[in-house]
Amino acid sequence: MAPTSPRFSLPSSLPRRSMLLGLVAAPLTVAACSGDKKKPATPSSSSSSTTTTTAPAPPKAAVTGKGLPKDLLAVMGALYLGGKVPATGNVASALSKRRTAKTSVAVSGTTGKWMGSTVASVVHGKDVTLLVNGASSWSVVGGWWPSLSVYRPPFPTMRVLAVGSDARTGQPVEKCRGDALHIIGVDHKGVGGMVGIPRDSWVPLSTGGNAKVNAALVFGGPKALVRTIEQASGVQIDGYVITGFKGFRGMVDSLGGIIFVAKHSLRSVDNFQIVKAGTNKLTSKTALALARERKHLPNGDFGRSANQGELIKAGMVMAQKLGPAQLARLLGLMGPHLATSLTPAEVLNLCAGLYLSDAAKVSNKVVPGAIGTREGQSVVLLGSQAHSTFADMKDGRLGA
Repeated sequence: MAPTSPRFSLPSSLPRRSMLLGLVAAPLTVAACSGDKKKPATPSSSSSSTTTTTAPAPPKAAVTGKGLPKDLLAVMGALYLGGKVPATGNVASALSKRRTAKTSVAVSGTTGKWMGSTVASVVHGKDVTLLVNGASSWSVVGGWWPSLSVYRPPFPTMRVLAVGSDARTGQPVEKCRGDALHIIGVDHKGVGGMVGIPRDSWVPLSTGGNAKVNAALVFGGPKALVRTIEQASGVQIDGYVITGFKGFRGMVDSLGGIIFVAKHSLRSVDNFQIVKAGTNKLTSKTALALARERKHLPNGDFGRSANQGELIKAGMVMAQKLGPAQLARLLGLMGPHLATSLTPAEVLNLCAGLYLSDAAKVSNKVVPGAIGTREGQSVVLLGSQAHSTFADMKDGRLGA
């Protein structure tokens, strides 16, 4: 009776490479069993043992970001891959509902210094994360994360007063005349508009008496100026930023100049060309000249205030083109040239509103008024049209 060939089977748990090795060994086993009966078959070494190769474990998911500090990346790792994310309030509540990633995530971003704190802006695709490093650790203070199914947490409407002080080198910025005055509104949709206030507007001062609005800074500093404008406009002011001539030039230099599109050419009182019609690259000198010039404008103080607003918009457009990853770096460049009542978290969220808006289309209005005389001075008298513009700005958005 012929010997029966052994039945060959493979454990289902073996990896594919081991199965292939077993299939190669099977014919050798059959040949050994069908040889001379007098010679007992010697088990083939390949049939008595099987080599098992363990596949390498897949790399552990991680968050990486060139140039970003390790402790910041650790927070981003918790955010994207799961874990406790240091955050408070609406941000913490929103992130608690996030859908975490399953694979490694590459991010990019920058850090910068703002009023003594380190801030960061980090992006991944369309995600934006805003962070502040407090006493010893990072905290997420805002952003939006569509990749994790989390959108911008509720952000309160804010109306910020931007002030250009008439302070020259060596003079106190917060005790000179406030010659450039703009209320900027930001809400959950982004930047809602700007309202310029002519510096010669005749108003009651919060410190007592009546005077041009720019004098409020001289008599009581930024807080008195804020209260004066709140009383005159009926608009709640939630914070301020202020700079002087030197600070303004420093900001423009730190940006490497400002791209400004002018509708008309304009020369200064010193008879040099400030801008030509069309696209201009403004230096710190020409940008300051544009912000100050009024005598060569047909509408004087009103035109100057409008040009100041257009300069602010030009800066917004430049920041928007650079993208949110550069926000913290830009704030770090601006910070040394400003004084402000805004916290780092507030300024990050306010500025992030740029990336939710079309900066070029942000409304820029100057409150109208009549030219009059008070106490021997030429002043701007604010009437019903001015108060209508202020009323429109109460919710932080013009035309809404």
